[in-house]
Formats: sequence, C-alpha cells, structure tokens
Amino acid sequence: MKLLILWHMHQPYYKNPISGEFELPWVFLHGIKDYIDMPWQAGRFKGLKITFNLTPSLIVQLNEYSRKEVKCRFLNLMKKKVNDLSLEEKKFLARFFLNPSMKRLSERVSGLKDFLIRFEKEPDIDKFCREVEDHNFLKLQVLYLLSWCGEMVRRSSKVVKELLKRDGVFTEEEKLELIYELQDYLSKVIPLYKKLQEEGKAEITVSPFYHPILPLLINVESARESTPNVKLPSISVSLREDAVVQVKRAVELYKEIFGKEPEGVWPAEGGVSNEALELLSGVGFKWGATDEEVLFKSLIEKVGNKSPLYKAYSYRGKLKLFFRDRELSDLIGFTYKTWKEEDAVKDFISRLRKIEENYPNSVVSVILDGENCWEYYRNNGFEFREELYKALTENNWIETSFFSQVEPEGSLNSVVAGSWINGNFLNWVGDDEKNRAWELLGITRAEIDQNEEALERVLVAEGSDWFWWFGRGHRSEFVDEFDRLFRSNLIDALRIARKRIPKELLSPIKEKVSLSTPPSYYIKPEIDGEVTSYFEWLNAGRVELTSFSTMESSCVYMKELYYGYDREGNLYIRIDGNWDKLKGKEVKIILELFGREHKRLCIKVGEGSQECPGIKSALKKVLEIFIPNLCVKEFMGGRVNFTVKLVVDGAFIEEAPFLSYGVLELCREFENEWMV
Repeated sequence: MKLLILWHMHQPYYKNPISGEFELPWVFLHGIKDYIDMPWQAGRFKGLKITFNLTPSLIVQLNEYSRKEVKCRFLNLMKKKVNDLSLEEKKFLARFFLNPSMKRLSERVSGLKDFLIRFEKEPDIDKFCREVEDHNFLKLQVLYLLSWCGEMVRRSSKVVKELLKRDGVFTEEEKLELIYELQDYLSKVIPLYKKLQEEGKAEITVSPFYHPILPLLINVESARESTPNVKLPSISVSLREDAVVQVKRAVELYKEIFGKEPEGVWPAEGGVSNEALELLSGVGFKWGATDEEVLFKSLIEKVGNKSPLYKAYSYRGKLKLFFRDRELSDLIGFTYKTWKEEDAVKDFISRLRKIEENYPNSVVSVILDGENCWEYYRNNGFEFREELYKALTENNWIETSFFSQVEPEGSLNSVVAGSWINGNFLNWVGDDEKNRAWELLGITRAEIDQNEEALERVLVAEGSDWFWWFGRGHRSEFVDEFDRLFRSNLIDALRIARKRIPKELLSPIKEKVSLSTPPSYYIKPEIDGEVTSYFEWLNAGRVELTSFSTMESSCVYMKELYYGYDREGNLYIRIDGNWDKLKGKEVKIILELFGREHKRLCIKVGEGSQECPGIKSALKKVLEIFIPNLCVKEFMGGRVNFTVKLVVDGAFIEEAPFLSYGVLELCREFENEWMV
C-alpha cells in the first residue's frame, strides 16, 4: 500500500488594509504550535514521507510576524503593561484567553484552567475584566501564550522552559521576553519546511494565493453541476482573470521561497472543475487533489464499491489527480481527538489493513487541515502523531510516499465541479448572505477596472474563508471580525480607485443568530425516535451543538439538541444528527449535568440507565430521551450546563457541544402565561 498524507496549512489574510493591523492572531498562535511542530515532528522519523501544503497567504503572514515591529492588534496589546490597558483592550484580549476552545489547551499549562473555571461560573467578560487584579491578568497573558507553545518550542526554548517551571507571579519584562522569543521562532518556520524538502523528507505544495475557490471565480455557474437548483448570486463581471492571477502569483512566490517550480497543488477547499484543472495544468502543475465525492460523481461507470478511490488518475493526460479518503481523513480531523492515542492508531492501521486486503496495492490519500483539529487532542495531538508515525514506519506493508512519486493507473476526461465538503460548493455560495457577499465582490471588481493596488484588495476578498462564515452552517466568536475584514478590503479597493462606496458595504453582512433558545411552553412528546407531529416539539428549547470554528460538521453525528419539560418536571431531550450511520450498532449516551450539583447519566439507547431506571429512549430518525423528575429534580428551576457524549460499540466517539458547555433553561413556570 502507498499511503499519501497531506497536511493543509492555511490562514486567510488577516490584515485590515484600512488600519494596517492584523486583526486576528491565528497565524502567530498556530505558528508557534502547529506550523513549526508538524514539520519538526515528521522530520524525526526515518523513512517517513509527508506532504505539506502551504498557502501563500500564510507564508506572507508568517514572514511578517517574524519581524518585531509587526502591526498586530493582539500582540501590540499584549506588549503593553497591564495597568496601561483600558477596559475595552482587556476585553479584546480576554475574548481569546477565555474562549471555550481553550478547554483542552488549558490542560497543558498549570494554572490556566483555574481562570477558565472561574469564568465558566460567571461568564460575564466585562465583569471579569473589571474585577481581575492586574497581576492575575498578567499571569493569564503569560499562561495563554505558554499554552499555545508547541512541543518543539517547549523543548528548545530556554525562555519557555523556565517559565513553564514557574507557578506564580510573572513580570512585564518576562512577558515581553517571551513574546519576542516566540516571534523569533516564526522566522524558523518556512526554512524548516524548505530543509525537509531538500532532505527528501517532505514534499511542499501550494494553493492559489489568497485561497479562492477557482471554479466559482472562473464561472459561478459551475456550482450547478453538483447542485442544479442552487440559488446563485447575480454577478455581471467575470472573475476569470483574477483566478489566473491567483494561480500565477502562487507559483511565483513558491519559486521565490523554495527555489524551484511547485509540482503539486491543493486547490482551495479541494475545489475543482474542468476549467480550473485546465488552468492549473496550464501553468505547470503536475498533480492535484480533491475529495472522493468528486470522483464518484465524475465516474461514468459505477462499480458499487470503493475500488476506484484507491489509485491515481491521469486527467486528460495533463495532470495527475488524487482523491482523499474522506472516512480516514475525517477520523483524524474529528473523531480520534477523544480516543486514547494507542487505540486511535490501532483503529487507523486496522482500517488501512482492510483496504489493502480488499484492494491490493492501494494508493490511499489522507488529506486534512494541519492545524485546526489539534487543540482538541490531548497535548495538541503530539502523542497521537508519535504513535501514528511510528506505526506507519514499522509496518512494512505500508509505504508512505509523495504524491509526485505515484504513477496514474486510471484516466479521467471530465470532473463534476465540487469541493472537499459533500462534493459541492454550498458552504460558500447559495444562501442570501453568501450570495450578497459575492454580489458586493462583483460590484467592487467592476468599479476598480485595472487598478493594481485596488485589485490586490479584491484578490484578498476572493478568499474562501470569508464566504464560509456568512449564511448558514458555521458560527464563531470572531465572525464580526471576518465580516469586517471582507468588507474593509472592498471598501479600501474602492477608496484607492476613487469610486463611490455603496452603503451596503458599511453595514455587516452577517446577521446575528442565537445558538440557543429556551422552551416556550411545556412539552410531552412520545418517545419513539420519530417526530410524530409538527406540534410535538414545537415549544421545545433548542441548542446548536456544532457551532465550531473552521471545522465542517458533515461527519459529526450530533448536530442539534431540543429539550423541554412537562408540568410534573420530567425532562425530555431530542438530538438530531447523522443517525443513519449507526444502524445496527450499540449506542450509549452519557449526559452530564452541571448545576448546583454534578450528575452523570449513562443511557443505553433502547434499554435504559442504571443510574436512573425510569429513563426511556428511542433512536430512529432522531434520538429521543425521557428523564423522570426523580432523576433531575435538583436541577429543575434553574439554568443547567450540560455536555453529551456518544459511545458506539464501546468506543467513545464524540462530545457535544464541541467547544464548551451547553445550557438548558429549566427555570420558567408556564402556568400563568397565555398560550395561543
């Protein structure tokens, strides 16, 4: 078996062109953790071959952050003395320090979790920043930075090692020394990738410059190939030439950094179409990759199994094409984070063995983000990757290879346009907000004509990330910043070109949407695993379980939770999700409630619970649970934090909500309220 692993390293361009500041610090934070750890760790294993895809927008920002004078709002405020910070400045920083996504990372540094627990008990960021003592806020700053330090930095930096030993007060001088030390490490990141490639341990590939989805730039109508009824934006200007610029400039930067032509390309979001592939092959790329769904939609002959997936293809004799194994990639991206490292790797290797037994001499492509999943693993996934790389180099029936080393066995003359998510483009186009963003982009592009400086701003705005956050499907604590950055680039483009700025660009595109709603009246649904009537759960409260950053929820089982109670105080819960995948399997739900007390209920679906014999549950189209008042009476009449865990055939699969606790509002009495 030839196993091809590609870690995709990417961040959008966070600099606000109007202020000149980087508005969000994710390049800096991932730089001292994932972007330096991943190549360093892989390079320690003899015989291991890994491919890293670096986007130009990331490379440019890493180089800027390595300079001490970089203009970054986060770092500039971090460098100020705490007693010089205004309340608003403290609140800006605390949004990062106390973010729910820090739940796992906080375990890596003694003392940080105490701050998160304090905030969870009273999640009022304004109150926290008013009441926290300056020396504690300084401590929080230092601990936050230390929690983001990767294993390579922890092992090699004397400054970091010394601070990690400390458990007490830090000084402003120590904080500054730490910040400058970490910035120095960012200057080592790109040279490390270059060194690995020169040593034959890594293959470095690239994406179009600002990570635009090429098929949509070339022709937005390409979205109809996978989704015929999709509602598309009205764009009167062609963005085809911009697609050419994005690709050619990526090649130029790669040659400047790595001293050679790039052979491989990961098209942004795995987005391909016939025209996009012609463009990529035309500028000299030898191979590209996308998702298995694109392959299966493109095949003329359907064989009824996955054998077509496990080989490389020649696209029109011009370009080699590879297709990611979605299941294997998503297991690393979403599932294994809750497993013991040795169990996860054992499961991964066993799946590879089954593929090899069923399809001998397979070519298996595992492709996923190289940064976003690790903060949900223990110790940022270091032990998992150690176990994985060790297993891959010790099993002699697996050969890790570079994509460029594999010869095609099949051929394709055409592809159905699609991306890495469900083989379509609905995460970036199709609903009102996403379409409005495309229309504002088109209007701006038509106005600026050939003004090169203004065009640069439009190219930034063509990146896929901005459209990801608009409309349905994804939530983030920082969505306002993404909205503002998108519009700021278009506003500045028009300013440079001396054109009128339409009022639509001065108001947010993103509508405020609540992630949860409380019950509006009593409910008493039938526990049968079906929504038997429209009214059954009509008055239930709702909690969105998949409100998480850059991760995609197509492979997540639990997506929405509905809840409510009857007049007797019995609790009802319904969870919607991808339950079809679990037919015939043993399913357990572990519900943990955190209020005045902590209670853990383990529910075997269809049977019950030892902790509370009166519990009933059923799973068909939805999962429905009845919990008698006797088991939850101590929580009724208040607000209750909760998490729900999914166990399938004895294996811990998933926890939700993904980033923090959910909240159940169990405090309203409806007897005296009018109900129509």
